[in-house]
Amino acid sequence: MAAAGRARGWAPRSVLPLLRLLLLLPPPPAGCATARDPAVPARLSLHPPYFNLAEAARIWATATCGEREPGGARPRPELYCKLVGGPTVSSSGHTIQGQFCDYCNSEDPRKAHPITNAVDGSELWWQSPPLSSGTRYNKVNVTLDLGQLFQVAYILIKFANSPRPDLWVLERSVDFGSTYSPWQYFAHSKVDCLEQFGQEANRAITRDDDVLCTTDYSRIVPLENGEVVVSLINGRPGAKNFTFSHTLREFTKATNIRLRFLRTNTLLGHLISKAQRDPTVTRRYYYSIKDISIGGRCVCNGHAEVCSANNPEKLFRCECQHHTCGETCDRCCAGYNQRHWRPATREQSNECEACNCHGHAIDCYYDPEVERQQASLNSQGIYAGGGVCIDCQHNTAGVNCEKCAKGYYRPYDVPVHAPDGCIPCSCHPDHAEDCQQGLGRCTCRPNFRGDHCEECAAGYHHFPVCSRIPVFPISTPSPEDPVAGDIKGCDCNLAGVLPEICDAHGRCLCRPGVGGPRCDACRWGFYSFPICQGEEAGIPQSNPSHSSAARVKERMHVSRTTGLDLEGHFNSCLSLHLTNISLACTRDQDFA
Repeated sequence: MAAAGRARGWAPRSVLPLLRLLLLLPPPPAGCATARDPAVPARLSLHPPYFNLAEAARIWATATCGEREPGGARPRPELYCKLVGGPTVSSSGHTIQGQFCDYCNSEDPRKAHPITNAVDGSELWWQSPPLSSGTRYNKVNVTLDLGQLFQVAYILIKFANSPRPDLWVLERSVDFGSTYSPWQYFAHSKVDCLEQFGQEANRAITRDDDVLCTTDYSRIVPLENGEVVVSLINGRPGAKNFTFSHTLREFTKATNIRLRFLRTNTLLGHLISKAQRDPTVTRRYYYSIKDISIGGRCVCNGHAEVCSANNPEKLFRCECQHHTCGETCDRCCAGYNQRHWRPATREQSNECEACNCHGHAIDCYYDPEVERQQASLNSQGIYAGGGVCIDCQHNTAGVNCEKCAKGYYRPYDVPVHAPDGCIPCSCHPDHAEDCQQGLGRCTCRPNFRGDHCEECAAGYHHFPVCSRIPVFPISTPSPEDPVAGDIKGCDCNLAGVLPEICDAHGRCLCRPGVGGPRCDACRWGFYSFPICQGEEAGIPQSNPSHSSAARVKERMHVSRTTGLDLEGHFNSCLSLHLTNISLACTRDQDFA
């Protein structure tokens, strides 16, 4: 929720409150740089000044005297009486049975007591309904929405025409009011601290996030104009070294602050149960607040010394330095992620460092694994940090955009930062993996070769596909080894090829009338594979009614015409035991 647009900054209303509040502020870190001290080195933690957060906060209460609640039956105007004493202004109020009394009325500006009176800097005050309107008004909440995350150093509450509360809790939220946690407990006695809050009363602070229970601010006196002062930093172990204490920095953060009042203070607290039936008693018990001051500052993590609301949203924004960005300077700006973001400390600013992308990228991210491997080159030319460049331009790639993208190379004499240094490789993109940096020599895929990968590699054929030449065993008679034979790489149908089987490129050499990549079928106009007869080959037509003798003559004719010795072919098939080819390896009965 946005902070109110009247964010004027903290302006104490008198010299005495100013001196008192200055004592509540934490001491400046030793060596903290200031604009007025040029002798101090600049690489130190930066912090914006403290101001009164309450003046810009949105504030509300769960109940207010003289204001009818939705669906409620409480009367308006509403009678209340002071616990003791006469009127502060002679013309205000009147006396009832010796008590000074008056009315709350939200419709009469002179008698209205809205909660905004507690933060407007005037002498007017907020007031809760008296217990005469119901004992449920012992429990009333006052909430301040700061609008954003701040670091709070102190809270000063000045009460009005009633004593300070007897029992209550100061709470904070860091998630804009979704959840609340206690900052400090206030009780009338040590017994109340233990029984109501489970805390030992008035114990010494030992940790930066200790939540105390104090009895110092719940006494009945003063009966009016009492104060409660809460210092959230001073007196804690990390107070003198705030920037180094992560626990204390977290403990002082808040987006919302809530005063949860649980019990009003009374003159005769042990008799209150009997007095609850007497309205002349209970109408004197209520809460009233004249002023709430909250000393705080923007959370800038040591990376800003100015925080202002000069923006359309009227939210306080850190004017970040050290190349940090974000509402609270909680991240490195684009292009400055060579090192992991860290808050500034008393001794170091922990500036965000620029990534070295050689002018080929404008953004980067931090990768701890890259830093561990020392794989990122910083702007000083040292492998330190974990910056990884994003979206490298100019056909570059790599952690630092130091390499050329795939399909490009940089000649040896071209510097790495040249915007047009990476030029295309002169290789066919489908035939080459890449090209060699510096020279541009093509790195061909396994099935290609040549300066530009323009031909098939050994063992491959059919450019530009360049598929692998199939390899299978073909036994050929050998005097040295009649069983094993030689291995040749041709995938052909032996019944349809010439004796050479295939050429040097693996292409099958078909017999006349035979076709197909493997020579395993007759060409158009031919039939009876593997003889493949047809008029076009000068072979007389044959039909199934021919006798065996006629078929023998045809086979002999093929043998004379093509030079293929069918008789020897049958004998060869039988000797090699090849029974899985189309030409049956059995002698026709007509050859017998």
